[in-house]
Amino acid sequence: MRILHYGLGYQPERTGGLVKYATDLMEEQVKQGHEVAYLFPGRINIFNSSTKIKESKMRITGVTSFEIINSLPLAVFGGIKNPEKFQSKVDHSIYSNLLDYFRPDVIHVHSLMGIHKEFFEVCTEKKIKIIYTSHDYFGLSPNPTFYFNGKSWDEENDLNFWLNVSQGALGLKKIKILQIPFYSNIRDIIKKFKKRSFQKEKHFKTMENDDFSINYQESFKELINYYQGIFKLVTFFHFNSNISKKVFERNLVEKNFNYEVLPISNSTISGGKKHIELDMSKVKKITYIGQYAEFKGFTDFVDLAKKFKDRDITFEVYGENIDINLPSNVINKRRFLPLEKKKVFKNTELLIVPSRWKETFGFLGLEALDNNCPILVNENIGMKDLVSEKLIFSNLNIFFKNISSNSYKEELYLTIITFPEHTEQIINIYKKI
Repeated sequence: MRILHYGLGYQPERTGGLVKYATDLMEEQVKQGHEVAYLFPGRINIFNSSTKIKESKMRITGVTSFEIINSLPLAVFGGIKNPEKFQSKVDHSIYSNLLDYFRPDVIHVHSLMGIHKEFFEVCTEKKIKIIYTSHDYFGLSPNPTFYFNGKSWDEENDLNFWLNVSQGALGLKKIKILQIPFYSNIRDIIKKFKKRSFQKEKHFKTMENDDFSINYQESFKELINYYQGIFKLVTFFHFNSNISKKVFERNLVEKNFNYEVLPISNSTISGGKKHIELDMSKVKKITYIGQYAEFKGFTDFVDLAKKFKDRDITFEVYGENIDINLPSNVINKRRFLPLEKKKVFKNTELLIVPSRWKETFGFLGLEALDNNCPILVNENIGMKDLVSEKLIFSNLNIFFKNISSNSYKEELYLTIITFPEHTEQIINIYKKI
C-alpha cells in the first residue's frame, strides 16, 4: 500500500506525542512492506512568500519526505492573532502535482496545522481516502488543547471563545521564527534565560464580542467555517480515545461521519501481559512527570503535596530544567533523558497524571503501565480507557484523601499490544475505507 502521511515534522524541530506517533508509525509501516511518504510544514522563505512543495532529505529509512515551503502558520502555542493568514489560498496544482507524483492509496492526517484546505479538496477530487487521527483539537478550536482561563471550553465553543482565547496568541512574526530550521538548536537556551521560575498561566479578562471590531469577528467566523469545511472532507476519523470522540462529536458541524475508537501506541511500548499493584500503605513517594504547567495539572499536584505536608510522603516532579518554588516535601528532579525513562518508572511507587485539559490520549500513562508502574489518572485523560475506574479521579484532593485514609489496594491486569500489532490495526482501517 502507498501511504502519504501529513504531520508536523521530525524531532528535534518538532516535539510531542503527535510527532512521536507519526514518525514511529511510518517507520513501522516501511518495515511491514508499505511505501510511505511524509508531508510536513517546513521552512519559511522570508524573501519569497509563495508556497511550494520540495522533496527533502530522507530522515527515516524508506520514507520519502516532502516539505511545504511557506505553509500556513503553526499555532502550536495556542490561539490565533491573524485569522485571515490561517486561511490563505494556494493554487490546487501545488498539491495536485504532489499526489500525481507519489500516487498514494490513502492519506493519513495527524494535524490540521500548517496545511491548506486546497490539499483536502484535491484529495477529494482525486477520490483519495483521508483518515484523520485526533491528536489534538486544532481546527475545532484555535487552541489545540481547548484549554483557556483555567478550564476546557469544548462545551462552550462559540465565536466568543475563539475571540477570547486568541488574546494571548503569538503574532505572525514570532510564529515564523519558530519555523526557522535552526530554532530547535536555540530553543532550550531561550527557555533557560526566559523561564527561570514557574508561574501560573496568565488568565485573561473575558471580553464581549462587541469589544472586537466587526471585521475581526467576521474573519474568525470565516476561519471557523474554513476548518469545519476541511473536517467535512475527511473520509474516516480515527479517535484515539472515547474522550476525543466525545469532544469531536460535540463540536463538528457535520454529525454524520465514519469513525473508530482505537488507542494509540509508540515504538517504546514492549507490550504483553501486565500486572500493576497499588498498595497505598506502602507508598512513601508520589511522582509527577510532565510540563510544569497548569493545563497539565502541575499546580493541582503541588497543591496536593501542600495538603499532605504532615504525612510521611515525599513528592517529586520531573519534566523541565527550570528553578521553581516548591513546598519542602516536593523535590524537583528536572528533566530526564529518554534512556532513563525505564529507570524512573521502576523507581516510581505511584505516578499521578492530573491533566486538566481533555487530553486526547496521553502516552505517559501508557508507558507507565507498560513498565508495571502504578498510576492514578484524571478523568480528562484519554488513556483512562485502559485502566480500572478505581484508578480514575475527578478531584485529586478528595480522591487522594479517601484512598489514603484506609488501606487502599488495587490490582490491574491487562494486555498491552505491541506497536507492530497496533500498526496492523491502522492498516486494517486503511483497507476498510
